[in-house]
Amino acid sequence: MNAAVLALFVFIALLFLFLVGMCALIYFVDARKPRNDPQAFLQRGKRAVSSVVVCAGDSLTHASLSADYVSRLRQRLSSHAYEIVNAGLNGNESTDLLRRIPDIVRCKPDAVSVLVGSNDVRTRFPQEAELAFQTNLNAIVGELRKKTEARIALLSIPPLGEDIAGEANRDVDRCNTVIRRVAAENAADYLPLHESLKLLIEKSGIRPPLPFRLRLRLLLGAAIQHYVLRRSWDDISARNGFVVHTDQLHLNDRAAAVTADLIANWLNSPPVPNEGVSTNCPSSSQGI
Repeated sequence: MNAAVLALFVFIALLFLFLVGMCALIYFVDARKPRNDPQAFLQRGKRAVSSVVVCAGDSLTHASLSADYVSRLRQRLSSHAYEIVNAGLNGNESTDLLRRIPDIVRCKPDAVSVLVGSNDVRTRFPQEAELAFQTNLNAIVGELRKKTEARIALLSIPPLGEDIAGEANRDVDRCNTVIRRVAAENAADYLPLHESLKLLIEKSGIRPPLPFRLRLRLLLGAAIQHYVLRRSWDDISARNGFVVHTDQLHLNDRAAAVTADLIANWLNSPPVPNEGVSTNCPSSSQGI
């Protein structure tokens, strides 16, 4: 075997091992369940004298490819009698979350936060998709209203990428208009996540590196850096030139902290009867 053939053989073997490793990483990340998901919570049972809070959503809540705002919320409320259930699932659209509402209902929550819509919007969001999203979100809130006594908060979805004026974020604005309207019409609270993150992006003065498109290079790169190289989500974000994102879709630690703070302040604020929009949730000791 000459040197050229040997080199080619080694290259193919290394490429094969790399691809196997990537497949294993993708499987691990996708299959990794969030801490204290509804199934785990129901198997263990509710702790005595605790209020159950369910955070429902997609990969931003699941947090295997995104900074974990649910864990931060749990830490933030550690001195209170809250039990936090993570009902996030990678890839979920509003239709998928609607199908999972029975799992949330079985947890008998005292409060539910809903962060969903990014996957509904990220490919395309024509009028029929917008109407379907509104129907699904109304149904989600309606089922929770009918089958639980929970307080409900709907969070506006984050920007897609950091080109705030780009086409993708015009669709995000339409989606958030729907979320705000559904909250108002159903006496749910509206938590301004998008508005908070947009302000951070605008104040940073950093020019967005790329128009929004879900890039496999960024998605896989973020997973490799976090799980293999053990870099923080904020470090990955900075290396990619972002302010609140890691890969144009998922959130860094800074954005996760903003999300956790919004929900924590909402939980620690007394309910406001018959008002569907809560954009300023000051801390309070009263809680739910």
